[in-house]
Amino acid sequence: MTPSDQRKPIRRIVIAGGGTAGWMVASGLAKSLGKQYEIRLVESEEIGTVGVGEATIPTLHFMHEILDLDEKEFMQATQATFKLGISFENWRNVNENYFHSFGRTGKGHWTAGFQHFWLEGRKRGLASDYGDYCLELRAALDNRFARLPDNGINYAYHFDATLYGQYLRRFSEALGVQRIEGKIAKVHTDAASGDITGLQLGSGELLEGELFIDCTGMRSLLLGETLGVKYESWAHWLPCDSAVAAQTTLTRDAVPYTRSIAHPWGWQWQIPLQHRVGNGLVFSSKHLGDEEAKAALLANVQGEVIRPPRVIKFTPGQRELVWKNNCIAIGLSSGFLEPLESTSIHLIQKGMTRLIELFPSDGICQSDIDEYNQQARDAIENIRDFVILHYHVTNRTDSQFWRDCREMAVPEHLRHRIQQFRDTARVVIGAGELFAENSWIQVMMGQGILPAAHHPITRQMEDRKLAEFLGEIRKDVARNLMRLPKHQAYINDFCPAQKPMDMPTGPGLRINPAAKLETLELAGGARVYIVDDFAENPQELVQQAEKAMQQFKVQPGHPYPGPQLALPAEMASTLDAFFQKHCREPLGAGQPLAMFGRYSRVTQDPATLDARQRICHRDDSGLEPGQMMSAAVHYLFKDEQLGGTVFFRSLMSEEDTQAFMRDANAMDGSAFGAKYDLAPGYMTQSNRYFEVIGRVPAQWNRAVFYDGGIFHSGDIQGASPAAYQTGMGRLTLNAFFKSSRPNP
Repeated sequence: MTPSDQRKPIRRIVIAGGGTAGWMVASGLAKSLGKQYEIRLVESEEIGTVGVGEATIPTLHFMHEILDLDEKEFMQATQATFKLGISFENWRNVNENYFHSFGRTGKGHWTAGFQHFWLEGRKRGLASDYGDYCLELRAALDNRFARLPDNGINYAYHFDATLYGQYLRRFSEALGVQRIEGKIAKVHTDAASGDITGLQLGSGELLEGELFIDCTGMRSLLLGETLGVKYESWAHWLPCDSAVAAQTTLTRDAVPYTRSIAHPWGWQWQIPLQHRVGNGLVFSSKHLGDEEAKAALLANVQGEVIRPPRVIKFTPGQRELVWKNNCIAIGLSSGFLEPLESTSIHLIQKGMTRLIELFPSDGICQSDIDEYNQQARDAIENIRDFVILHYHVTNRTDSQFWRDCREMAVPEHLRHRIQQFRDTARVVIGAGELFAENSWIQVMMGQGILPAAHHPITRQMEDRKLAEFLGEIRKDVARNLMRLPKHQAYINDFCPAQKPMDMPTGPGLRINPAAKLETLELAGGARVYIVDDFAENPQELVQQAEKAMQQFKVQPGHPYPGPQLALPAEMASTLDAFFQKHCREPLGAGQPLAMFGRYSRVTQDPATLDARQRICHRDDSGLEPGQMMSAAVHYLFKDEQLGGTVFFRSLMSEEDTQAFMRDANAMDGSAFGAKYDLAPGYMTQSNRYFEVIGRVPAQWNRAVFYDGGIFHSGDIQGASPAAYQTGMGRLTLNAFFKSSRPNP
């Protein structure tokens, strides 16, 4: 580490990666420190976010207080509902359920917590269910909710994580955070110190800084791959290593809690948003295959499936360090605990607030790094132990999965905590622990532990006084409960959100069941696949787009020469299902990873095109090694002179091709045109750099599927500029299908 007298003052902060983690960090830094530092965030165009519901815990309120967010606005923007806790079903044993609420249960004494008095009351026949003494628990099970004065009810949220990231992006950009579109091609480091000095993008642009935040997800491009910090696996304690997620339509009023339903090989979540439900399975790949997991999820959901399920692989654990040199990993890049107790966003938030608390005012020093790393490890290990508790303390013996969980050796501190509660009903909480005493009590008793003893001070109370003490608490909970409205009614009155449709509700995409793939072989042997009469209802799709014309937006920094509009999830799902069934194998694509669809209109005058727009391109945004992108375009215009799609191959060496593409991304149009002698206009013909290898003419209701790695461009050459501006002009449906690349 650099000596104190040689520390580099921090002026520029670079955040690698967007999503929930990147934009939470950006918003917190911008709000707290933004006037003193230049903050830039680089992310590649988001393609294929599943957008499932995300459950949170009450600590998120602190994040929103830091940002001074309006709760109503936030909830409407993210389709949010309220959350009072988690319903654990089949965890203790099959058909045995309990509830982990966010609230405080009863009233304790300085010598002993409420559980001791409840246990004494239960022993004398004076106490009802433990949950009867907690307002949040009773309200959740009765589907009631209202915000109460003086923090009278403790709550969190369910929301769409993708929408939350977008919401925080708008917030951050308004505070001066600069978002840069691009893929990180290389991480530059200083040979002497090991510090990261800059991120070079695929365009050739170099983002230099003094502090780098790694929000690149499980890949951990900066901290893991570049700085070599190893990953510590906790798979021997947390048996699940896979998840499969899907969205479904809402079939009933949203409940104010998350459902966690245990199965013989893992567990299932249900997270209700205002207009849909996030569903998923978390499972052990040793006990359940991927295809079996998808089938199990679909067999255990209600409502129509909006997006087909996809599998995500992970290893529970933590990087050995989360801050090394001038790089801090926050979010999945630092580690991952499975989503059982909804702590992922909390850990992002804590990483951000910890950074602000320990921010290197006059340059980075090792003592701050050491303190940050120790706090981060203590925090995640305490949460880890709480999650392990759910698996280990169980009466289930119906599957090998649960028998293994019962028999595994757990961390020593957790073993002691379980035994102490089993013996004495005591839970000793250390300073700074996330989960309070009542959380541990609810889960340990819910999982089947009934303490053998409790504090003797409870025996001081006579039956009458103990009954009055317990009775008044229970009555107070009941009185407050009856004053609460139903959860759905409260949402409808306080924060109703518009349906998450980018376009007016309509019939959606109906694909012609008689559609056939025709093959077009390009020069050189590559193939594209053409489907004529693709949709049964093309005119309805155009009409739907026309109604949403004002919602089409030109995306800043995006090379597409016109406005775009994301497809509704139902349409994207239909298109994805067709691709997976009919096109994935012919195009040589592997395991599906993600999908994104949009409507697009070409409106930009050829004379105004920048360097990127006047050449052909490949669809490779956001791809990592071993991945590929397939693409589709569906023509929804009848004037065939508006142009189809033309395919190219480079006449340059691979090195020269890459240099050419870097220049196109880095240079302005006039400089690029002068260097390569390319006049403004759409590339539709062969030139000294690229050769046309095939052309697909436009035709009403024709769809074309192709490998996005082939150079291509819109065949914009025949019509007058006014034709593109009239009505919907050259309206197309574009889709991108990310997948693994099969091994050769």
